[in-house]
Amino acid sequence: MRIPAFRAVPAIPVALLALICLALLGAAAPKSGGSAPAERLPAAARAAVGTAEKPPPTSVAAPAASSTPSESLKTTSDTLPKPLRDLKQKALKVPEKLLFDIIWGGWSFRWVTAGQATLELLPTDRPETWKIRSLAWCNGFFQTFYPVRDTVVSVIDSRGIYPLRFDKRLHEGGYKASVTAVYDQARHTVSTQDTLFPIEPFTHDVLSAFYYIRTQRLVVGDTLEMSAVSGKKKYNLKVLCHGRETIEVAAGTFKTVVVEPILKEDGLFKAKGKLTIWLTDDEAHMPVKMQSKIPVGSIKAELVSKT
Repeated sequence: MRIPAFRAVPAIPVALLALICLALLGAAAPKSGGSAPAERLPAAARAAVGTAEKPPPTSVAAPAASSTPSESLKTTSDTLPKPLRDLKQKALKVPEKLLFDIIWGGWSFRWVTAGQATLELLPTDRPETWKIRSLAWCNGFFQTFYPVRDTVVSVIDSRGIYPLRFDKRLHEGGYKASVTAVYDQARHTVSTQDTLFPIEPFTHDVLSAFYYIRTQRLVVGDTLEMSAVSGKKKYNLKVLCHGRETIEVAAGTFKTVVVEPILKEDGLFKAKGKLTIWLTDDEAHMPVKMQSKIPVGSIKAELVSKT
């Protein structure tokens, strides 16, 4: 079967790609658009987070005239705001870029490559924060079948691996939505466009949850539990560690640990089916393969390269 040439799109199709961090909770996004009013966001969260793309406020005193340029740019751990927790993890390092083939099938046809996607872990202009970003490339057929322009970014604390701000811009067919959530982890609240509600300590968004899992010790038979938010909905997420497998993908052959995320609440996996993830069985727990049922067959993401 001849596959049309890929056409780049600046987004990650939530339903099509079904990458772990979007497949977990992406369906629960609220249907309202617009940007979050600044006055509705907690002051502490605004001060700590800012925006995903803008530099920090310039209220910090300028360096003394006698300082050399190199001295004025130095940043030490003593000058950074203290995190609410420090995992001292070694799994995540920036920058990291993971490229996946997105493959669709499972009905009366063979698996076909629908496109490619990336998950990136990037530094920001603040040493205490990192940015998780997702992008995708779809071929012409799938772009016609299910046109999507989605952009998802999560800003996390680089030491505690917990979210500070989450932005999702959706354009799926005729549906458009803009979702922003600011996490005040110190006060245990989340602010969205039109509401403020309490959360459990270190509650995650759909992207930060995935990267947090990578930092944890994954023992066969164990279960990880965490809290997560999508839109205005709160979830209790369990991650089951099933076993070990050696698998081969385009990026090579990997020894992996197989995990399965499950929501305690009904509703999500009732429609999407089981989601299985293969992570490298080493310190990095890098995602190698992800596979899930969707309403139109099955979808899987397989690692092509890491840079």
